[in-house]
Amino acid sequence: MNYKKIITSILLVSDGPVEHAYFCDNFDISEKELLELLAEINDSLSENDFGFKIKYNDLNSDFLTTDDVTKELIDFKPPSILRGLSTPALETLSIVAYEQPVTKLKVSEIRGVESESSLKTLESRGLIEKSGNLDVPGSPHQYSTTHLFLEKLDISSIDELPVLGDYFSNVQEEE
Repeated sequence: MNYKKIITSILLVSDGPVEHAYFCDNFDISEKELLELLAEINDSLSENDFGFKIKYNDLNSDFLTTDDVTKELIDFKPPSILRGLSTPALETLSIVAYEQPVTKLKVSEIRGVESESSLKTLESRGLIEKSGNLDVPGSPHQYSTTHLFLEKLDISSIDELPVLGDYFSNVQEEE
């Protein structure tokens, strides 16, 4: 069996990172063998000057664009990204990312419209999750971003999100 071909194909069709346990269990290979295969695949991708690589850690793997290509892609948005999430869903995701943990009511207040549908969409796609309940009467759910969200943005922590104030020319525009 050509593990490299199968692993790259699985990563290509998966919607997010694939846990290493999946590969090890299904192909009867060790974690060490898997990491060696991933390194070999990345070497081949680099040698052939492809615009992507496999990002992996001790738990999972996923395809990401290489740094040099990422800079070139800033002005391009593939159709799949544009079709992927609606503007309301992207607004909601931004609010959750910057305000987390945040309740549905707070998201709706910030957006000025009901946000339940967008929250359900984001939760079903694995970008946000219920991370607890607010300790007030009614115990509303609080939402936070997921590890998949961080993986898709190629950041390791929410602290790496850009500071919004950097995009405003003066403080009054933020208000």
